[in-house]
Amino acid sequence: MENDSRAIQRVLEKFPSANVSVTPTPIYKLSRLSSGLGHNIYIMREDLTGFAIGGNKVRKLDYLIGDAMAQKADTLITVKASNFSRNAAAAGRVFGLDVHVILDGPESEQNPASQALFTQFGASLYYTGRDDPDAVSAEYKKVADDLKRQGREIYELHPGGSDEIGSLGYVNAFDEIVHYSQSSGVHFSKIIHSTGSTATQVGLLLGQHICAYDTTIIGMAASQKAKVQVGRIRQLALATADLLQIRFDESTIIVEDRFIGPGYAMQSKEGSEATKMFAVTEGILLDDVYTGKAAAGLIHYARHDLLEEDENTLFIHTGGNAGQFY
Repeated sequence: MENDSRAIQRVLEKFPSANVSVTPTPIYKLSRLSSGLGHNIYIMREDLTGFAIGGNKVRKLDYLIGDAMAQKADTLITVKASNFSRNAAAAGRVFGLDVHVILDGPESEQNPASQALFTQFGASLYYTGRDDPDAVSAEYKKVADDLKRQGREIYELHPGGSDEIGSLGYVNAFDEIVHYSQSSGVHFSKIIHSTGSTATQVGLLLGQHICAYDTTIIGMAASQKAKVQVGRIRQLALATADLLQIRFDESTIIVEDRFIGPGYAMQSKEGSEATKMFAVTEGILLDDVYTGKAAAGLIHYARHDLLEEDENTLFIHTGGNAGQFY
């Protein structure tokens, strides 16, 4: 593909963006962490995307809300109490859309801080009463059918905003990485981030492909083993590449699964140590579910010489609000 700074924008120009996020986000060197690890570590502060509670999910809403508005939707519907659904509740209110969220489990078991945010943004909440995927699906269908009978124009938001449209947010984010490299002269040989619902990694990979930026993108798995996660990323990447009418090299998908710890949303020793290191060396707050475990992988790579001595590595801080809403 094209090795120039305009290539990504030419591919994205036909897709409407609501410009929910405040970008570009800061990219800078973590001088104290770099000194301690003996490697050049930079950070992209995606926790500072500038809308609602921030994080990588806001980037996805740029294009999801843009698409919803283009389709004349008046209602958003999604599932789970997640950083995505909390940000979606805010975005829906700002852009004049009603938001409906189906939550697994009873109301009494929800995080109070999360509930307070949903209430502040005026989202309508529905509880399944039990933690069961089938119950969530059944309630979702019931709510969606009821809204359609009322004549509402529904736009469905996939969990985590991870679909072809949501992935465009990180195609655009990769454009910012390229611009930083071109203006600063700093080339990133590796880009490390947390990979969960897959759209962040998919967008980065496709952005890399579009502008032919020479780097290795490594997704640090938050929940799934590498074989499963690679398959999920491949499926969404191929679908998004088809939407963008570009080709995609599946061999560029790399997932590291050694830092999941006991399981999803469960604290790991290495993740907690990484979170503490970022806090005391750089004043940066991570969380134990996503970014802390990704940082654990970064630190392991640095300490075990899996990073070249003179190369620059970019760590993408995808958000997490220091875990206060989990």
